[in-house]
Amino acid sequence: MATEFIELAGKVNQQMPYHCVAKVERLLNDAGKPVRGSRITVLGVAYKPGVGDERDSPALKILTLLAALGADLRYHDPYVPALGECGLRSMPLDDALDGADLALIVTAHPGVDHVAAVSRVPLALDLRGVTRGSAGAAVLL
Repeated sequence: MATEFIELAGKVNQQMPYHCVAKVERLLNDAGKPVRGSRITVLGVAYKPGVGDERDSPALKILTLLAALGADLRYHDPYVPALGECGLRSMPLDDALDGADLALIVTAHPGVDHVAAVSRVPLALDLRGVTRGSAGAAVLL
């Protein structure tokens, strides 16, 4: 029984990036924007907050899926300077948010003011719940 639960949890975790991308698609569609050509800024690509290890991070799959849909991608992560497999480099937060259509909080690193960040863009999706209860709250997953 415990083994089945572990296997099921693994399957759910593997499907979560697809669910997150579908949520991004719905949010953009509701605003009358296609994913193709939309500038999406991902906040945090590391596996967990406060570390620079991106191995097994759901952000990698999310970035790959959004790129396949034609999104114009940027990211900010003070712990991960570059993602060679995605051909992206971390940008300063202000630069990453300039002109963004949507901010997507994937990893909530300490020291990043997520509430201020999402207040600067027309749309935001908070996958970590760090903007919950704030005046400029993002749509929560």
